[in-house]
Amino acid sequence: MPGNIPHTRLARILGACLLASLLLVLLSSAAWAQEGDITRGSQIYDANCAVCHGAEGQGRVGVNLSNDWPAIDPTAFTRAVIEQGVSGTPMTPWSQQYGGPLDEQEIEDVVAFVTSLSGGRSDMAPTATPFPVTPVPTVPGSTGDPTQGSALFVENCAMCHGESGQGRSGASLTAGFASINPQQFVRATVAQGIDNTAMPAWSQAYGGPLTESEIDDISAFIITLPSQAQPSPAPAATPVPTETGGGTNWLVILLVLVAVVIVILLIIAFSGRGGETT
Repeated sequence: MPGNIPHTRLARILGACLLASLLLVLLSSAAWAQEGDITRGSQIYDANCAVCHGAEGQGRVGVNLSNDWPAIDPTAFTRAVIEQGVSGTPMTPWSQQYGGPLDEQEIEDVVAFVTSLSGGRSDMAPTATPFPVTPVPTVPGSTGDPTQGSALFVENCAMCHGESGQGRSGASLTAGFASINPQQFVRATVAQGIDNTAMPAWSQAYGGPLTESEIDDISAFIITLPSQAQPSPAPAATPVPTETGGGTNWLVILLVLVAVVIVILLIIAFSGRGGETT
């Protein structure tokens, strides 16, 4: 019949639509994979960034992140700083591309969380729950409480030096200290930091957030690390997110819509084929 579309033309239309649908799925999947998730980003931030920038982004030994960024594209600026760090400051590169520990998706998640902080910490980003502390024996002759120091170490030092002082982006603390008085050496380093390195000053006397008593406690704990046979009970520095957020649901909906379109096209194709005259 004249009104019927030739079968070969329908086949070409169906093939083109199917190819376009597959390309749309692939492009949408790639775009979703790079979309940052605030909840996952908050977990990574708490484990790696809050020590310097504060849980609310209010600033600590690092800059305040809760203000609006003076940039044309704040997201791109934030991503570049997190990926590459800032040379000559405690802000080290965090992207694996630049020698850091985070992959591309984790970077996107942290960027999504950090750029949300100007409106306060989102309900999608609950604050991390503190972990219990195991008592730590005191090294003879040291001052301070190493048990309290272990909690302070988890909150302030483990992100760079590792959960048991084995080293991460910072130096290993398990090999011992070449000093007549190890605690005095450690205390001075923690209190004053090391200029032009990622080790900032932690004592309030040098612009840091910790009191003299807290510096004593941390140094009392650090000098126990070389002799500790078992790892510290501190949590891993970077959690492995398992939930995929809302992106998966969106992708499933897209796949269902594509399947519906393909079914409709198949019905049209076979209907046209059945109506052709011989």
